[in-house]
Amino acid sequence: MRIRIGRAKPLEIDGPYAALNVMAHRWPDVRGDRYDKAKRLCMAALGRRVAACSIKDDFIEACIEADILEDPH
Repeated sequence: MRIRIGRAKPLEIDGPYAALNVMAHRWPDVRGDRYDKAKRLCMAALGRRVAACSIKDDFIEACIEADILEDPH
């Protein structure tokens, strides 16, 4: 999936590591419940406590909440 933060070039997010990196270092100030849930799930996926493929929808919801989703595919 691709996200765009501000006027920067789109970023390709290809898994929980990339998602968590963006959430930790480049995420806009919009950090609601969906952000919190997606961040927890990314950490759980990296710790192999949940399947990485199962967290995509939660990350998409966090991106929608922050208005940074460019392409969900």
